[in-house]
Amino acid sequence: MQRSDEPAMKTFEHRGLAIRYAHSGAGAPLVMLHNGGTSHAIWADVTPQLEGFEIFALDLLGFGASSKPDRGYELENHVAILGAFVDALGLAPVYLVGNCMGSATSLAFAMSRPRDVRAMVLINTLTASTFATGIYAPMLGLPRRAPALLPLLSRVALGARLGKYGVRSQLGRRGLERRIHERRELCACYAEGSQSRALLAVLTDIPSYAVLDRFEPPPDFPPICTIWGLENRVLPAERGRRLVETLRPARQAWLEGCGHLPMLEQPDRVATIVREFLGSAGEHERRCA
Repeated sequence: MQRSDEPAMKTFEHRGLAIRYAHSGAGAPLVMLHNGGTSHAIWADVTPQLEGFEIFALDLLGFGASSKPDRGYELENHVAILGAFVDALGLAPVYLVGNCMGSATSLAFAMSRPRDVRAMVLINTLTASTFATGIYAPMLGLPRRAPALLPLLSRVALGARLGKYGVRSQLGRRGLERRIHERRELCACYAEGSQSRALLAVLTDIPSYAVLDRFEPPPDFPPICTIWGLENRVLPAERGRRLVETLRPARQAWLEGCGHLPMLEQPDRVATIVREFLGSAGEHERRCA
């Protein structure tokens, strides 16, 4: 159910599929992409603090209110959908903010179209390496070990009650104290078996995310800010540090007490980082114009 203070949802049609998004604010275009298993709802505490931006918070294919087809969850397809969205709405050059697979999609899009990205904030970026030692890493080999089990699991809806534990597993101390795992709009994301299918499909595609581990930004690449929760058990900070060293971001933040959802666990801090970094990147762009 949509909260009364949330912006109205709109729809972008892409090859017969509906990509839903929340649209708010005015100013420089900013696209926000969530992690797998959630929706645009993760940004609800941050977006009101980002004045000066026209915000497009997408529900990625397979999640939230967007279409949930049987296939199409490869990283390259998420990047293609983001590109089609940016082009259709004339948003380039655009600011990007993502979490987990949303960060991976943002980075991969910038790798293919660097001139269409002003700057990006990458939170807990999903790659083959950052996923390898997390709590869900044992599921990576599931498609190979038990292929007959996948169709069955793809029809299983965890339900909001069990979904609470899925959200809880992503939280650090701050998130648990704020009882983020009891938010209905987050737990509801697990209520459909079709979302289980999307999550499993993303897991199957994790090896393709290795291209992000190997990427070294050239000098003229869009400015990057990285944020990582130090208590992230999904994508552990130890592996995150290796990726951050390779990306050489202009700014990096390591948030104590936060896990995989720092935008909910410490929203004021995340909003400040995003606002300051994108603002400084925009000012630098104007001076160089």
